[in-house]
Amino acid sequence: MVHLNQEWEVRSLDDLDPQGLLLVAKFFNEQFPGVFYPECTPELFNWKLGSSNPAGRGFLTVAICNGLVVGTASGTRKVLSEKGNTFEAIEIGDTFTHPDFRKSGKCISPNNLEENNDKYFSVSVFGRLVSETISRAQKSGVKFIYSTPNENSKPPYIKRFDFNEIGDGKISSNLIITKRYKPIQKMQLIQIIFSFITKIYTHTRAYFVLGKNSIHEIHQDEFLSNLNQEYFKTNAYSDKVHLVRDKQILQHRYVLHPSHKYRYFQVKIKGVNKGILITTVVRRSSGVTTLVVSDWLFSDQKVEKRLALFISKLLPHILNAETISFWEREGYSKMTKLLLGIIKHKKVSLISKDFRNLNGIEKSEFGNFPIGWSDNG
Repeated sequence: MVHLNQEWEVRSLDDLDPQGLLLVAKFFNEQFPGVFYPECTPELFNWKLGSSNPAGRGFLTVAICNGLVVGTASGTRKVLSEKGNTFEAIEIGDTFTHPDFRKSGKCISPNNLEENNDKYFSVSVFGRLVSETISRAQKSGVKFIYSTPNENSKPPYIKRFDFNEIGDGKISSNLIITKRYKPIQKMQLIQIIFSFITKIYTHTRAYFVLGKNSIHEIHQDEFLSNLNQEYFKTNAYSDKVHLVRDKQILQHRYVLHPSHKYRYFQVKIKGVNKGILITTVVRRSSGVTTLVVSDWLFSDQKVEKRLALFISKLLPHILNAETISFWEREGYSKMTKLLLGIIKHKKVSLISKDFRNLNGIEKSEFGNFPIGWSDNG
């Protein structure tokens, strides 16, 4: 157990020092196993924060106590676009604090951030590391910062850092029932009947809405070649803030990922190519193996509204996974969710801090926002 007077210091690892990254990897593997599947390695941080990232180099801030990492915060470079104008952004993530240092200990590093003079930033590992990361990002010219915290970690972003919650950008994480769902796990007969009903419903609805052969797996080379086709060149969200996902960025994000192996599925409506689903398999800390729908590229917003139906067609392709997980932005009625086998799992909010001050706009309207935006799958 740590004493309340335990002292820690702030250190920037923007240079991705190899020894520092080893300490970061050790911190995650020991204190938060499963956050990075199958394990945390220095290569992961070199990949997303280093010069190989087409969006640019990122930021990594850590708290050190007795030579060990006890807290982290990162800022991953992204390129966003709105109404034809692109601008640099970072996503704040990897905000983890050793359990013994939550609201305990004292920061001994000088606080040179004028706006952060209250006591909170001398005792909160999370607060100090996030503030230091944001400060360096701003000094480097970044004008837009966002994060996707859960409901527990959202309050300090809004209270301490003046982030805005994007009203129409709330994201629900959902699980589609496949092999088990605890409340009905022991009620085998009910589970069989329920699974049968959802299977018949989704199969019938998908047939009439999507047509035959609406989804099939493709090789990564075919995935990359598909990105040159016309139906991907017109962005359906050009009038809203959206992540720039050109061929170079997508290749780095998925094909060149150092630990995840991604699978790609071509989707069609009535025989016409409409997009691609990008998936990977992770094992959660709970032990559940999940097929994560990390990203999707659709020709227009109408197709995205069919997302749940496309995902239901992934069931024959899940291999050993027990659930399918995706972040749903478009709302579905409770009855539709029930019949599609969707069980609400948790809420994640999209929040942002916009330093652009463009035309007095206080909030920005966001387009689609799949998991791949947040480097979480």
